[in-house]
Amino acid sequence: MNSIIEFMLESAVVNSIPIFFAAGIIALIGGPLLKKAGIGTYFRGLIYSVIGVSAGVWSYTVFDIPGRGIELLEFATLTVGMLLYSLVIIMPIVAIKNRAKT
Repeated sequence: MNSIIEFMLESAVVNSIPIFFAAGIIALIGGPLLKKAGIGTYFRGLIYSVIGVSAGVWSYTVFDIPGRGIELLEFATLTVGMLLYSLVIIMPIVAIKNRAKT
């Protein structure tokens, strides 16, 4: 069990740059559109996190394991680990930024 948690943490931290870069770009471009559409703060944070996780998984498959496919259990573990990691960092940023603007 410890090796799974270590794998989740390591892969999330190593792929932090693509996770937060993609989430930041989407927040800058799509944030105002999502606000106008009436989407709530926490749902916007979830959308940014999911897009960041997809970029992180893409980065993992392209750079960390080139030449082989990703297995289902590996994909599920990566997705859960990266989603938790990005939610812990992105949600407070979105909530504080929303609180500061209102």
